Amino acid sequence: MKVFLGLLLIVNVAFAAFQWLLPYEQLFVETKKIPAAVELELLSEAKVEIVSEEKVVAEATAKEAEAKAEKPAQIRYEALVVEDSSDKRVCYTIGPFKDRERAVEISGRYSGKRADTELKSSLEKDYQGVMVYIAGHKTREDAIKTANGLARKGIRDHIIVNNPDNPYILSLGVFGLKKNADRHATRVKKLGFNAETEARYRERTIFWLYAEQSSETEYLLLLDDADYDTGINQIPTECLPT
Repeated sequence: MKVFLGLLLIVNVAFAAFQWLLPYEQLFVETKKIPAAVELELLSEAKVEIVSEEKVVAEATAKEAEAKAEKPAQIRYEALVVEDSSDKRVCYTIGPFKDRERAVEISGRYSGKRADTELKSSLEKDYQGVMVYIAGHKTREDAIKTANGLARKGIRDHIIVNNPDNPYILSLGVFGLKKNADRHATRVKKLGFNAETEARYRERTIFWLYAEQSSETEYLLLLDDADYDTGINQIPTECLPT
């Protein structure tokens, strides 16, 4: 019994000391009751914050997906964009010219309109016509003898042509049309002479103008009727490499 009273005394002393050190109102924390309206308001704010956070995450995800979608599209577009290597020139040849001065004069017309021109030349065979002739003479005297025989029969137009491969030819004329040459040869043959025909050419220098201009400017046509009447033409051609 004494032991029990002793323990009880110790407990009372300890409780009194604890109460003295700590205020009474802090021993029992009162559970404050939150009004229903305030509780709903707090819950609403919490939902708004949750929704806002979800919206931010959704927007970030959408932007990331959009960026990924645009990148392949941009790559595909860049693959389609290639350097324009098409030729920006239009080229043509003007001619032929039998004399250089005429070619230079027409070249000035085009260069004055900012076209680049280049004078070119070539050695070509210029068709003269069809010659009627009598060959087979060993000497000039033989050719003169044949000419005198033709003169007695009414054919007096002739000339002796001395070619290295076929000397002392008696030419009876050069005809622009083959049918006229054939007709004259037939007439001479009927008179007893061995007449022949042959196309005649003369080598001469022919001039041409090579011209090129920008395809983005008006196409130049600067030839006049006098040029066309003399056989000069403007012919589209492939541009030379730059």
